[in-house]
Amino acid sequence: MIIETPGGSAEVRMVAARPHAHSSVVLAPVEQAWAALPGVYEGLGLSGAGIVDPGQRRFGMGPATMPRRVNGERLARFLDCGHTVSLPNADAYAVTLTMTTQLNAEAPAATRVQTVLEATARPRDTAGNDVTCTSTGHLERLIASRLQPAPR
Repeated sequence: MIIETPGGSAEVRMVAARPHAHSSVVLAPVEQAWAALPGVYEGLGLSGAGIVDPGQRRFGMGPATMPRRVNGERLARFLDCGHTVSLPNADAYAVTLTMTTQLNAEAPAATRVQTVLEATARPRDTAGNDVTCTSTGHLERLIASRLQPAPR
């Protein structure tokens, strides 16, 4: 985009943020974690158009319109979509989310969990453009923690 200014013109490049993969390791064999992953999503109330790739051990959802709460917590706990005067946009706007989790064997009894989340938000009751949301990392950590087997 070119912006004309009194001193001439300047080119402004707008770069969309690329989603960041949140990565952690759980102490569970990859097959055990893979078997548990759909239940983890379901237990959090995350559903929608299913993404299932057993060969890559990739599971996810999206794009799906999110409810106002996930796991009993407001969406702003999981997403930063900017703010209005009174509320975070994640809590006031309609949020559309796409999320995938990929599992890779790290060791015989350890699995790397990589979750990528992409979201946009749009005003619910007025005209407006989509805003890009970024993850707080909380939802990705919650998924990994639920894949971690309980201590014996």
